[in-house]
Amino acid sequence: MANKPDLAAEVLKDTLKMWPDDRVALAHYGFVLKTHYKELEESVTMFRKALENDTGPACEPRFYYHLGDALLLLGRFAEADEVHRRGAAHGHFLSPAQRSLYNVDRLKSRPWWQVEETPYIKLVNALERSWKEILKEGEAARALYEKEREGLKEKGEWSQLDLFVRGQEIPGRCKRAPVTCSIVRTEPAAANCRRGQIKFSLMAPGTHVRPHVGPTNCRLRMHLGLSNIKNTYIRVDRETRQWHLGKVLLFDDSFEHEVWHNGTGARLVLIVDVWHPDLTALERRQLPPI
Repeated sequence: MANKPDLAAEVLKDTLKMWPDDRVALAHYGFVLKTHYKELEESVTMFRKALENDTGPACEPRFYYHLGDALLLLGRFAEADEVHRRGAAHGHFLSPAQRSLYNVDRLKSRPWWQVEETPYIKLVNALERSWKEILKEGEAARALYEKEREGLKEKGEWSQLDLFVRGQEIPGRCKRAPVTCSIVRTEPAAANCRRGQIKFSLMAPGTHVRPHVGPTNCRLRMHLGLSNIKNTYIRVDRETRQWHLGKVLLFDDSFEHEVWHNGTGARLVLIVDVWHPDLTALERRQLPPI
């Protein structure tokens, strides 16, 4: 029933009529209410019952994640923080701020990284040297951009153009961005990152991307500033930074992050995901795509 939410909802409602305290049914019904019907208040009620006292068969990382996320969407930040702290205390999250669900626990965790701490200096230097050509390619391909589909935008307009997804080139896209793709291909940790993407990200003035986390701690994320970055901000965990034209920001998007565009003109950045440098070659080959 994973792809039949209406049927799942009916089955779960029938189950809860017979067994109203079934925590697994409560958690799954909360998930359907949140993700399919956008009934956030009712989903919070279901999740809270399912996770009461942090015991029982429904106490899984994904349900703590979705309860916390529903509370964030409702603007109930203190309650969300309490859920995140509970989840971390019980080992469901790496930390209250680092709430990704597909992790390798031993990897070094920090929100912001210096490029010099990684083996990706050559890639960053190449991107920064060619930023004006990359900008031209990103601007010329605007007709191909697609609206963001993950529901992360609180207000405004945000669109993206994928070049690589899960370590695979999107057919035909690199013909529109040959310089960008040629640079990416020089670094297998970027071109072959099956838990990441390479894409242009275009954001209109007035846009706010709500607090959220990426799915995995197995990657680091580069942002190359390309245009209209004045008065645009990104917060990762507790530190907020700004983009600079032709410069790369490097961070771990498994930590909570948030974006504001308070400037004028469409902000354009190139996003390049790379494998976390602590992963072994074997892990990079064997980890399933996300």
